[in-house]
Amino acid sequence: MALYTISYDLSNPGRDYESISNAIKNYGFWWHQTGSVWIISATNTNTVQIRDYLKQFIDINDKIFIARLSGEWAAHGFTQKEYDWIKSQNA
Repeated sequence: MALYTISYDLSNPGRDYESISNAIKNYGFWWHQTGSVWIISATNTNTVQIRDYLKQFIDINDKIFIARLSGEWAAHGFTQKEYDWIKSQNA
């Protein structure tokens, strides 16, 4: 499995956080890291496919960014459970 980070900025009008959140959760293995940042664990996909899928859940004036995590990361202020999740998904 590969880890992907997803971040977005929903502009006014129409900020539909529920639709984009539910679409991200469809990937099955996810962590809502902070505000508008998520990490998903997925197979048989890539950043372009994820972007193209999620674009249908945002407005034309919104922004979305997807990147594959390489395995190297650093964080601060999260729970041990959150650290353990990302370590287990990125083994």
